Amino acid sequence: MKKMFHLVVLLIIINPFLNAQNVEVLKYSTTITISRGKLKKEIACELKINNRSGQAYSTIQIPYSDIIKVSNIEASMKDENGDVIRSLKKSDVQDRNSFSNSSFYEESFIKEFSLRHNVYPYILSYSYEIEQDEFLQIANWSPVIDTDLPTHFASLKLIVPNDYEIYYKTQHIGDPIISNEDDETCYTWEAFYEDQIQAESYSPPLSFFVPLVTIVPKNFQFEYEGSFSSWIEYGNWQNKLNLGLDDLPDSEKRKILNIVDGIDDEKEKIRALYHYLQDETRYINVTIETGGLKPYSASYVAENKFGDCKALSNYFKSVLDYVGIESYYSKIYAGSKNYKVDKSFPSQQYNHIILFIPSEKDTLWLDCTSDAAFGYLGTFTQGRNAFIIEKDNSHFVSTPALSFQDVLEKRNICINTNSDLVQIAEFENEYRGDSYEMLLQLKTSYNDADKVRLFKKYFVEEDFQAEGFTIDEMNRDSLTIRLNYIAKSDNIYKKYGNDLLIKNIAFDIPEFEKPEARKLPVQLDFPIYKVDKVSYAIPASYSQYVLPENKLVKTKYGNYEITFDKEEDTIIVSKELKISSGYYDVSEYESFYNFINEIKEYEEKTYVTLN
Repeated sequence: MKKMFHLVVLLIIINPFLNAQNVEVLKYSTTITISRGKLKKEIACELKINNRSGQAYSTIQIPYSDIIKVSNIEASMKDENGDVIRSLKKSDVQDRNSFSNSSFYEESFIKEFSLRHNVYPYILSYSYEIEQDEFLQIANWSPVIDTDLPTHFASLKLIVPNDYEIYYKTQHIGDPIISNEDDETCYTWEAFYEDQIQAESYSPPLSFFVPLVTIVPKNFQFEYEGSFSSWIEYGNWQNKLNLGLDDLPDSEKRKILNIVDGIDDEKEKIRALYHYLQDETRYINVTIETGGLKPYSASYVAENKFGDCKALSNYFKSVLDYVGIESYYSKIYAGSKNYKVDKSFPSQQYNHIILFIPSEKDTLWLDCTSDAAFGYLGTFTQGRNAFIIEKDNSHFVSTPALSFQDVLEKRNICINTNSDLVQIAEFENEYRGDSYEMLLQLKTSYNDADKVRLFKKYFVEEDFQAEGFTIDEMNRDSLTIRLNYIAKSDNIYKKYGNDLLIKNIAFDIPEFEKPEARKLPVQLDFPIYKVDKVSYAIPASYSQYVLPENKLVKTKYGNYEITFDKEEDTIIVSKELKISSGYYDVSEYESFYNFINEIKEYEEKTYVTLN
């Protein structure tokens, strides 16, 4: 699913293989001054590079744009005695465009430099200034440069005129020290980050667990005057930003009328127009204009046939408006993990735009960047608080959460074997939910070589080897996609003396840390639902069989059931696994883990015996 990303100031290149022993953040300070409506940030950082593995952190990247101006870049290297080894020269700083693969044009650029030494440890110090004439956010500050690195001391200082009103919220950090001098007010936060946090299986976003300070102005000027005094005021600002962007060329209007001609049902009109959107436009990230918050006009999309989530959503809203169907431009935080919007803190907390189409009978949500089925939001946007933009009435509406049926994965597997016990398995699989999304992307977005590589990596079962496959959508608006393939194995049927053991083809169940090692809660944003029917052919030389006992497990976290039957010359194994979505605190993690572990052990150790 495509997304509109925030413009984020990245201080350094992040390398997930580095650890706290390689690099330490000795000091990290940010001073923000607001004067005459303009914002200035002074940022300084001091890193201790302890060994060669930490060298990646000696490359510094500073994003800037037409809105965010960078100046006064200084840097130096010192040995552990504090003696300067080298200072940054102006010619050492390189400028480049920060184009991403999905971007047509971005107004973001990068200033980049490297200072490296071959004697360890050494200290890398750098500083720079940022200025903005217009801004929606004053700070989204954390002492954490990288969750793998310790920060021994960090500070954030905000200096504003006495009459300048701000809103702030903190997370895992104390209240500021507030002082007044002459006509200025100074807020100071101090923090550190010594206990590094590591991601765990299905843990919430790590940003939930680090110190954080977010500051916004009560009133702002960002192309138009706006306010964060309430969500309605913020929605009115976004509504004003979008005004006048609903123009459609006459040629486009004629196409639209032709598409809906003869269609009486409103939902079917929307479906036909959505198919037109999918077929005639493509997603390209175009983050220009007002900090990436103002969409291109509907006429721009109609003429150029591309746009980002803002532009495509604004275009399709304009199309629906033209045929008399009401829809709403809606902000949402999309992503593989569900970031909860803080409703108590009006601010820009979103990275994606979708459309909300209310109806008494069948409310619709449309992601205008998606190639998926009509009305399907998917794992990146399900179960979120969408902010509906409406003049004087902007409000929150929750997007539908995926149910068990929405994520169902069904496998029908038939296994035969020859006299040499080489097994041939026919897989007829049907997928919904995240696997549906993966297969749809695999089918439409990759060349043949990459399709085969990714198919083998993510969809071929363990112990099997497969070459070819087919992906079949039942129709373009089906929420189910089919994957068929034939695979070989020599590890399902195994001889042990006079017995032949048939191995259970296990469900792919997430790996979870043992309770004694787990430190973070579990966050399952949508459920897991798997159903298998596996038919094992009984070789002609075997007439006796021993079936394992049927098993049923029921808990608050989900259910598991497996049954064994013999039908003529075939063993039939039928099984079902449900894991409920939810947020499970560390205090109940052991119970959750025991449920998962009981199923995994049974799946991995269960065999049918033939003799």
